[in-house]
Amino acid sequence: MPQKPLPLTETDAAPARAARKPPPVAGHKAVVNRFIAAYIMGVANRLANGASNHYRKQHNLGMAEWRTMMAIGESSHRIVREVAEMADLDYAAASKSLKVLTLQGLVEVEQTRSRGRAAMAHLTPQGLKIYEELCQSAMARQERLLATFSEAEIEQLWSLLRRIEAQTPFMNQEP
Repeated sequence: MPQKPLPLTETDAAPARAARKPPPVAGHKAVVNRFIAAYIMGVANRLANGASNHYRKQHNLGMAEWRTMMAIGESSHRIVREVAEMADLDYAAASKSLKVLTLQGLVEVEQTRSRGRAAMAHLTPQGLKIYEELCQSAMARQERLLATFSEAEIEQLWSLLRRIEAQTPFMNQEP
Protein backbone atom coordinates (compact mmCIF):
# COMPACT_ATOMS: atom_id res chain seq x y z
CA MET A 1 0.00 0.00 0.00
CA PRO A 2 1.44 3.40 -0.94
CA GLN A 3 2.48 5.74 1.83
CA LYS A 4 0.22 8.70 2.35
CA PRO A 5 2.05 11.70 0.88
CA LEU A 6 2.58 14.86 2.82
CA PRO A 7 0.02 17.58 2.11
CA LEU A 8 1.09 20.05 -0.54
CA THR A 9 1.44 23.73 0.18
CA GLU A 10 0.07 26.33 -2.22
CA THR A 11 3.55 26.90 -3.61
CA ASP A 12 4.14 23.28 -4.61
CA ALA A 13 0.56 22.49 -5.64
CA ALA A 14 1.11 23.25 -9.33
CA PRO A 15 4.75 22.71 -10.34
CA ALA A 16 3.90 22.70 -14.06
CA ARG A 17 2.49 26.21 -13.76
CA ALA A 18 5.53 27.53 -11.90
CA ALA A 19 7.50 27.69 -15.15
CA ARG A 20 4.88 29.87 -16.78
CA LYS A 21 4.56 33.59 -16.28
CA PRO A 22 2.01 34.16 -13.49
CA PRO A 23 -1.39 35.40 -14.69
CA PRO A 24 -2.35 39.00 -13.93
CA VAL A 25 -5.06 37.74 -11.53
CA ALA A 26 -4.92 34.59 -9.38
CA GLY A 27 -7.21 31.92 -10.85
CA HIS A 28 -9.49 31.79 -7.83
CA LYS A 29 -9.94 35.59 -8.04
CA ALA A 30 -10.66 35.75 -11.79
CA VAL A 31 -14.14 37.03 -12.63
CA VAL A 32 -15.02 33.85 -14.54
CA ASN A 33 -14.31 31.81 -11.42
CA ARG A 34 -16.81 33.76 -9.35
CA PHE A 35 -19.38 31.46 -10.95
CA ILE A 36 -19.39 28.09 -9.16
CA ALA A 37 -20.03 26.06 -12.33
CA ALA A 38 -17.14 27.75 -14.17
CA TYR A 39 -14.84 27.27 -11.20
CA ILE A 40 -15.74 23.57 -10.90
CA MET A 41 -15.19 23.11 -14.65
CA GLY A 42 -11.78 24.79 -14.43
CA VAL A 43 -10.69 22.58 -11.54
CA ALA A 44 -12.15 19.52 -13.29
CA ASN A 45 -10.22 20.38 -16.46
CA ARG A 46 -6.95 20.62 -14.52
CA LEU A 47 -7.67 17.34 -12.74
CA ALA A 48 -8.61 15.65 -16.03
CA ASN A 49 -5.47 16.93 -17.76
CA GLY A 50 -3.26 15.66 -14.96
CA ALA A 51 -5.04 12.30 -14.89
CA SER A 52 -4.91 12.02 -18.66
CA ASN A 53 -1.16 12.68 -18.66
CA HIS A 54 -0.65 10.12 -15.89
CA TYR A 55 -2.74 7.32 -17.42
CA ARG A 56 -1.33 7.99 -20.89
CA LYS A 57 2.26 7.71 -19.57
CA GLN A 58 1.63 4.72 -17.33
CA HIS A 59 -0.84 2.68 -19.42
CA ASN A 60 -1.22 4.37 -22.83
CA LEU A 61 -4.86 5.14 -22.00
CA GLY A 62 -6.77 8.39 -22.34
CA MET A 63 -9.49 9.43 -19.90
CA ALA A 64 -12.31 7.96 -21.99
CA GLU A 65 -10.50 4.61 -22.05
CA TRP A 66 -9.80 4.86 -18.31
CA ARG A 67 -13.47 5.55 -17.59
CA THR A 68 -14.48 2.69 -19.88
CA MET A 69 -12.09 0.27 -18.17
CA MET A 70 -13.38 1.31 -14.76
CA ALA A 71 -17.00 0.78 -15.86
CA ILE A 72 -16.32 -2.67 -17.29
CA GLY A 73 -14.10 -3.72 -14.40
CA GLU A 74 -16.94 -3.49 -11.89
CA SER A 75 -18.64 -6.48 -13.55
CA SER A 76 -17.63 -9.52 -15.54
CA HIS A 77 -19.73 -8.43 -18.55
CA ARG A 78 -21.38 -5.16 -19.51
CA ILE A 79 -23.67 -4.23 -22.36
CA VAL A 80 -22.00 -1.43 -24.35
CA ARG A 81 -24.89 0.95 -23.54
CA GLU A 82 -24.32 0.27 -19.81
CA VAL A 83 -20.61 0.94 -20.23
CA ALA A 84 -21.42 4.33 -21.75
CA GLU A 85 -23.83 5.18 -18.92
CA MET A 86 -21.52 4.02 -16.13
CA ALA A 87 -18.48 5.74 -17.66
CA ASP A 88 -20.54 8.93 -18.12
CA LEU A 89 -19.67 8.96 -21.83
CA ASP A 90 -21.90 9.31 -24.84
CA TYR A 91 -22.43 6.10 -26.79
CA ALA A 92 -20.10 7.13 -29.65
CA ALA A 93 -17.23 7.94 -27.25
CA ALA A 94 -17.76 4.67 -25.38
CA SER A 95 -17.76 2.71 -28.67
CA LYS A 96 -14.57 4.44 -29.79
CA SER A 97 -12.92 3.70 -26.43
CA LEU A 98 -13.97 0.07 -26.65
CA LYS A 99 -12.37 -0.18 -30.10
CA VAL A 100 -9.10 1.28 -28.76
CA LEU A 101 -9.16 -1.07 -25.77
CA THR A 102 -9.96 -4.04 -28.02
CA LEU A 103 -6.99 -3.21 -30.26
CA GLN A 104 -4.78 -3.06 -27.16
CA GLY A 105 -6.02 -6.51 -26.11
CA LEU A 106 -7.59 -5.23 -22.88
CA VAL A 107 -11.26 -5.75 -23.77
CA GLU A 108 -13.29 -8.17 -25.85
CA VAL A 109 -16.67 -7.21 -27.29
CA GLU A 110 -19.06 -9.94 -28.36
CA GLN A 111 -22.46 -9.73 -30.00
CA THR A 112 -25.18 -11.43 -28.00
CA ARG A 113 -27.92 -13.65 -29.30
CA SER A 114 -30.15 -13.42 -26.27
CA ARG A 115 -30.25 -9.60 -26.01
CA GLY A 116 -31.05 -8.52 -29.55
CA ARG A 117 -28.37 -6.35 -31.12
CA ALA A 118 -26.66 -5.68 -27.80
CA ALA A 119 -22.93 -6.22 -27.56
CA MET A 120 -21.27 -7.39 -24.36
CA ALA A 121 -17.88 -6.09 -23.25
CA HIS A 122 -15.55 -7.80 -20.80
CA LEU A 123 -11.95 -7.47 -19.72
CA THR A 124 -9.35 -9.88 -21.02
CA PRO A 125 -6.89 -11.36 -18.50
CA GLN A 126 -4.43 -8.61 -19.48
CA GLY A 127 -7.26 -6.06 -19.15
CA LEU A 128 -8.08 -7.30 -15.66
CA LYS A 129 -4.43 -6.85 -14.64
CA ILE A 130 -4.41 -3.29 -16.03
CA TYR A 131 -7.78 -2.59 -14.37
CA GLU A 132 -6.34 -3.55 -10.98
CA GLU A 133 -3.34 -1.27 -11.59
CA LEU A 134 -5.69 1.55 -12.63
CA CYS A 135 -7.70 1.13 -9.42
CA GLN A 136 -4.56 1.32 -7.28
CA SER A 137 -3.29 4.32 -9.20
CA ALA A 138 -6.64 6.13 -8.99
CA MET A 139 -6.82 5.50 -5.24
CA ALA A 140 -3.29 6.87 -4.75
CA ARG A 141 -4.12 9.96 -6.81
CA GLN A 142 -7.33 10.50 -4.81
CA GLU A 143 -5.42 10.15 -1.53
CA ARG A 144 -2.99 12.86 -2.69
CA LEU A 145 -5.88 15.11 -3.72
CA LEU A 146 -7.62 14.75 -0.37
CA ALA A 147 -4.51 14.61 1.85
CA THR A 148 -5.31 17.87 3.63
CA PHE A 149 -8.98 17.00 4.32
CA SER A 150 -10.35 15.34 7.44
CA GLU A 151 -12.72 12.36 7.10
CA ALA A 152 -15.64 14.62 8.02
CA GLU A 153 -14.62 17.16 5.37
CA ILE A 154 -14.37 14.42 2.75
CA GLU A 155 -17.88 13.21 3.59
CA GLN A 156 -19.14 16.81 3.47
CA LEU A 157 -17.42 17.33 0.11
CA TRP A 158 -19.07 14.21 -1.34
CA SER A 159 -22.43 15.38 0.00
CA LEU A 160 -22.04 18.84 -1.52
CA LEU A 161 -20.90 17.44 -4.87
CA ARG A 162 -23.92 15.10 -4.98
CA ARG A 163 -26.21 18.05 -4.29
CA ILE A 164 -24.57 20.05 -7.09
CA GLU A 165 -24.97 17.07 -9.41
CA ALA A 166 -28.66 16.80 -8.46
CA GLN A 167 -29.17 20.49 -9.27
CA THR A 168 -27.42 20.30 -12.64
CA PRO A 169 -30.54 19.32 -14.66
CA PHE A 170 -32.42 22.30 -13.18
CA MET A 171 -29.57 24.68 -13.97
CA ASN A 172 -29.34 23.39 -17.52
CA GLN A 173 -33.05 23.88 -18.25
CA GLU A 174 -33.83 26.81 -20.47
CA PRO A 175 -35.38 29.65 -18.44
